Amino acid sequence: MASHLAKPSVYVVDDDDAVRDSLDVYLTLKGMNVTAFGSAQELLNHGGASPNIWILDVNMPSIDGFMLLEMLRERGHDEPAVLITGLGDPDTRARAERAGVAAFFDKPIDPPVLFSTLTRLLADARV
Repeated sequence: MASHLAKPSVYVVDDDDAVRDSLDVYLTLKGMNVTAFGSAQELLNHGGASPNIWILDVNMPSIDGFMLLEMLRERGHDEPAVLITGLGDPDTRARAERAGVAAFFDKPIDPPVLFSTLTRLLADARV
C-alpha cells in the first residue's frame, strides 16, 4: 500500500495537445504516474486499471467531459474526477457541481494549485 500512496495514478483526458502534455510533464515531475489520452474514445478503448483520480476536459469532440464522466460512473468508477475547461461559465460550473465532480478548473490552470487539489483529493479518498 505504501508504494501506491507514493505514486498515485492520474488519467488525463484532453484533446488539446499542449494542455495534455504540460499536465503530463508537470504531474510526472511531482511524482504522479500519469497516463494521458487525446480523446474520450481513446480512454474508453484503454484496457488498463483504473486511476486514483481522473482529470477530464469538458469540451472535447464526440464525447465531452460530462458524458465521459457519466460513462465512467456507469462502469462503476467512483474515483474522484476533476473537470477542466477553457470555456468556463457559471452554468458549466453549476453542471459540474450537480455531476459530483471533486474539483473544477478554468484554463489556464495554475499547476501548483491543481497539484495541491489533487493531493488533497487523493488523501481524502483514502480516509
